[in-house]
Amino acid sequence: MLDTEKRTRIVQAAQSLFIRYGVKRTSIDEVARAADIAKGTLYLYYDSKEMLFAEVAKHICADILAEARQASAMPAPLAERLVGILDAEIGVLHRLVEHSPHVRELTETKEAMASATFATLERDIAELITTAISEENIARQGAAEMFIAAAVGTTKIGDSSATLYRSRLRAIVDVLIVGLKQTCETMN
Repeated sequence: MLDTEKRTRIVQAAQSLFIRYGVKRTSIDEVARAADIAKGTLYLYYDSKEMLFAEVAKHICADILAEARQASAMPAPLAERLVGILDAEIGVLHRLVEHSPHVRELTETKEAMASATFATLERDIAELITTAISEENIARQGAAEMFIAAAVGTTKIGDSSATLYRSRLRAIVDVLIVGLKQTCETMN
């Protein structure tokens, strides 16, 4: 049986190095050193750097989804829950890689090695949003995607600190909720 604590150290070390140096420039030797284990031990857990990147992606997505589910389950107004869900997916991920000089490479690697993992995350987030808005009688095709697109767009303006990002996100979420409610009312 493989050690869970070692696996966690490996994944955390790899994530940190991938963000700092990029996937291509990070070697298995560097990950092993950063995780404070032997290179051979690392290979007991992961056969390749690609496998390791996929595992890092799974951990990131699992953490994001757990945070989004927690936000979704809050006893709070719809806008606040949506901001929590959207910040968990879009804001947190953006803040994670925004200062890396390797954002482009990380994005390309994500698409090449972990696209299914991130696609599943996007579907799960869209479901959380759809469920939350349907509880407020907002039922419109593509509404979840509108919220996600707004959250992505909000990363492109202003400071990305959690407080400031969430503040801008709250403003756009409020506008979308009002607009979608009016659209649903006129359709009924």
